[in-house]
Amino acid sequence: MPVKLLVALILLALNILVDLSIVADAVTASTAIYVRIALGLFLVAGLIRGSEAARTLALVVAGLNLLGGTLILFQYGSALSTAAALFGVKIYFMIATPFVFGGYLLWCMNQEDVKTWLYKRAYGKHGADE
Repeated sequence: MPVKLLVALILLALNILVDLSIVADAVTASTAIYVRIALGLFLVAGLIRGSEAARTLALVVAGLNLLGGTLILFQYGSALSTAAALFGVKIYFMIATPFVFGGYLLWCMNQEDVKTWLYKRAYGKHGADE
């Protein structure tokens, strides 16, 4: 397994843990959190299996993270000095995390060694012939 894919899997696992902590802390968690947890688990399992569909889903997740980061930036960007006073460093982390995670996932899933490893993992010795 390429190291960059391992790092992406660790980041996905951390994302799932954050979502699980939200469920554990909340009295009533929204359905969206449960869907994010389920999709994250399917994504991790699919990438470990070597599924091309999981790689495509990872690219979609990366794009959605970049879009979400942009929306957060538009929401808090104009009042960043005020928001920083209210939230402290957490607001900068909240803005930067989707960009870093989405950008890394997008970059990682487009690397040739990751694509090759996923293909060989999915098709076994048949994938090694081509």
